[in-house]
Amino acid sequence: MISFRVSENEFEQLRNQSQSHGVGSVSDYARLNLCRGQHAEPPDPLEARIHQLDGKLQTLSTRVERLVSLVERTHDAVVNSATGPNRSQALPGRGREGAVT
Repeated sequence: MISFRVSENEFEQLRNQSQSHGVGSVSDYARLNLCRGQHAEPPDPLEARIHQLDGKLQTLSTRVERLVSLVERTHDAVVNSATGPNRSQALPGRGREGAVT
């Protein structure tokens, strides 16, 4: 893994160039240029599309992981509040014995 910082202007330039060459992300574009040289030919259309889809899949995966974490925290909070001293109040629609009313 290689990590480096760029200015906002440099990032915008890289983003514009990655979009104009059909590369999926700025990271992919930077990697391709580092591996192929500064004035590399754009990748073939299929390779560019694969990189683009890979970037979108990574973004989707990250969002799903965040959603799962949020659902798990919400579930834990509901379970913890339902097992407290006022359980019948914590579970709407349930009577004293826990039956659905």
